[in-house]
Amino acid sequence: MNIGKFISAAAAATVVSVGLSAPAYAAKDVFSAKYLNKYCGVAQGQIANTDLDPAIVIYSELGSAGGPPGSGIPATGFIGSDALPFDGAEFLPHTVTQYVGFSSDESYAQTVMCKMKSWDALNTYYPDSSAAGSTCVDVNQKVARDVIKQVEADNPGVVAPVIVYDNWVSYTGQQWTDDAPAPTAYISTADGLLHVVGKELYVERTNPIPFIPPSKKGVDYCQTIAPDYLGEIILENVQAPVCDAPPAYSPNPFFPIPTWDCQNP
Repeated sequence: MNIGKFISAAAAATVVSVGLSAPAYAAKDVFSAKYLNKYCGVAQGQIANTDLDPAIVIYSELGSAGGPPGSGIPATGFIGSDALPFDGAEFLPHTVTQYVGFSSDESYAQTVMCKMKSWDALNTYYPDSSAAGSTCVDVNQKVARDVIKQVEADNPGVVAPVIVYDNWVSYTGQQWTDDAPAPTAYISTADGLLHVVGKELYVERTNPIPFIPPSKKGVDYCQTIAPDYLGEIILENVQAPVCDAPPAYSPNPFFPIPTWDCQNP
């Protein structure tokens, strides 16, 4: 295993230390750079119901998965990053990685992509841990609570719409990264309501599939909504796209990946 890979990745990106109990997560700071920069650290607490304190490596490049084994084409950027630790590298510090996708005019953040350790991995590497599994919906609900609290406090008369939370489940890394960053909000053609989407991939630490390397196991992958985007929607400064629900993925990795005809504005 090339440990230098992880050291150089951390050096090339922004590393943020996060304390989950810090007052930085009060709703009054929801649109601040501090809230966004610590997003995936807080999401780790939501997805695994834990108060463990990870470092965050923030990538400015989405990157790519690289070539097949033996090709010599390395994975790059966020897609090539790994949440730490993992089997065979248990000594590495607890670390999550983050990438933020912006609107087409880059005026506000839309989608936050996080790679976090799964609850079962945390309980293995940290014997005192009592982590328990949740979903990316829990991450979106936490963000929405913070955003709604601030928007309604700062804008008397504004009332947030009813929000439906979708958990879009992926079964492979290729499904999860397809068309990334994924849309995280849409107005449903079925019910006319605002849907906030969490796109999730959970890979348990003991997954028996041999071609998945240890660094990709024991990981929860989430694409969830950025507070700026949800705030813009609630204030009606931005219109979420009108779309059908996201298509269901197949657990069979050889099935074609369906296209979701929905785009972030």
